[in-house]
Amino acid sequence: MKIVDWLKDILGFGEDDFDDIEINFNSESAESIMESLAKASKKRRTLNMNDKAQREQYVREYCDMMAVASKDVDAQKIEYQQVTERIADLEEFEKLPATDKSQVKIRANKIIKIEQENSSYTRPAKKITEGQYREMERLADEIPVILKKMKEDEEYQAVVRRDLNLLEGEKGAVAYQRREERSRAKTAKNLAFVSLFGAVMAAALLFVLNQAMHVKVDMGFIILAGAFAVALTASFVMYQNAQSGIARSNRKLNKAISVQNTVKIKYVNITNVLDYNYAKYGVMNSYELAYIWEKYNEEKDAREHDSDISERMEEARSELYQLLKHYHINDPSVWVYQPGALVYDDEAKDIRKQLIIQRQRLKKGIDFEMYNLETAKKEIEALIREYPKYAKDIIAVVDEYD
Repeated sequence: MKIVDWLKDILGFGEDDFDDIEINFNSESAESIMESLAKASKKRRTLNMNDKAQREQYVREYCDMMAVASKDVDAQKIEYQQVTERIADLEEFEKLPATDKSQVKIRANKIIKIEQENSSYTRPAKKITEGQYREMERLADEIPVILKKMKEDEEYQAVVRRDLNLLEGEKGAVAYQRREERSRAKTAKNLAFVSLFGAVMAAALLFVLNQAMHVKVDMGFIILAGAFAVALTASFVMYQNAQSGIARSNRKLNKAISVQNTVKIKYVNITNVLDYNYAKYGVMNSYELAYIWEKYNEEKDAREHDSDISERMEEARSELYQLLKHYHINDPSVWVYQPGALVYDDEAKDIRKQLIIQRQRLKKGIDFEMYNLETAKKEIEALIREYPKYAKDIIAVVDEYD
C-alpha cells in the first residue's frame, strides 16, 4: 500500500475530502502515539508549524526516513530469503538417501580435486608484454629457425670483428716496420754524408801536411781512399736494403688494407642484417629473443593449463548443478562454488553456523528498519491529527514520495 493511501485509510477520508477535515480519535490512541513519538514531539514543539517551509522540511525528513527504511527492508528481505534458502538447502541435502548423497559427493569431490590441482600449479611470473606474446604466437613456427640464424650471424659477426682486429694489428706492425726501414735509409744517407765530409777533411789535412811540411802522404791518401770506399759501400748497401724493406712494407701494407677493406664490407653487411632483424623483432640481440621465446612458451603452457582447468571445472560444476537441481535444491549455483560443504561435515556445519548468524543479523536489521518506518509513519499521522488544517499540504508532500 502506498504511503498516501495508508494515511487516508487511517484518517478515514477519501481523495476528494481534503477541504473539510474532521478528525476524531480517542484518548487511548492519542496516548499510544505520544508514547512512541515522544522524541519527535519534542522536536516538533521547537518548530513553527504555521511556517510552511519549516513544516514541509519536517515532513520531508520523515518521508525520506520512510523511503530509505522501505528500500532497506526490501533489500534485506531478499537477502534474508536467500540465506534461509541456503540453510534449507543444507538441511535438504542431509535428508537425501545415502545413495543420492554419495552421487552428490562424487561430483563435488571432482570439483575439489580440480581446485587442488589448480592451486598446486606453479604459474610462472609473466615477464613479457601481451604484445610480445602475440608476436611470438604469430611467429611460433618460424622463431626456432630465426633464432638459429640470428645466433649464427652473431657468431660470424664476432669472427669478422676478430679478423678486423687482427688485420688492424698486422697493419700497425707493417707500418711500424716501414717506419723502421725509412729510419735505416735516412741513417745510410747520413753515414754517406759523414763519410764524404770526413774524407774531404782528411784529404785536405794530408795536402796541407805535404805542402807545408813536405811530409810524404801517399800512403795516407791510399788508406783514406780505401776507408772512404768501404764507408760509402756500407752506406749504399744499407740504403738499398732499407729501400727494399720499405718496398716490401708498402706491399704488405697495401695488401693488409685491401684485405681489411674486404673484411670491413663483410662486417658492415652482417651488421646491417643483424640490425634489421633486431629492429624487426624488437630485441637487442639473440639472447633477448631467446629469453622472450622461453617466456612465451612458459606463458603458453600456463594459458593452456588455465584453459584446461576452466573447461574441466565448467563441466564438473555443470554436472553437480544438474544433480542438485534434480534433488530440488533451491540454489545449486551457490553450492557448485562451495563443494566442500557437500563433502565435509565440519565445513557444512561452519557454513550453516555462519548462515544462521547472517540471518539473525538480517532479522535485526529488518526489525530496526521496520521500527524506523513505523515511527516515521506514526509521526506523520500524529502531525496530521494535531494540525488537521495542514493535512492536505502534508499528504501532498507525502504523495511525492509514492
